[in-house]
Amino acid sequence: MCTVMQKDVLIEMIANTMATINVIIEPKAENNEDQNYLIKLKNDLYSTHHDDIDYNLLSMIVKNIKDKYIGQPVHKYYA
Repeated sequence: MCTVMQKDVLIEMIANTMATINVIIEPKAENNEDQNYLIKLKNDLYSTHHDDIDYNLLSMIVKNIKDKYIGQPVHKYYA
């Protein structure tokens, strides 16, 4: 269960994580497993009532995904 604000925070966390991944990987590369998971999660969140969302679990999952990419260099295309 989460609040409407927490649901919004999750959506923002996903968007930020996706942006982080996008500047690290090859611009024209197909989406990787993490990107596909985040896209599906974002779509699921939009269509799920906030009472049915486990904020703590999902925020931890999204943070763990982002942590895999933090510290990696920005792709030369964006540098």
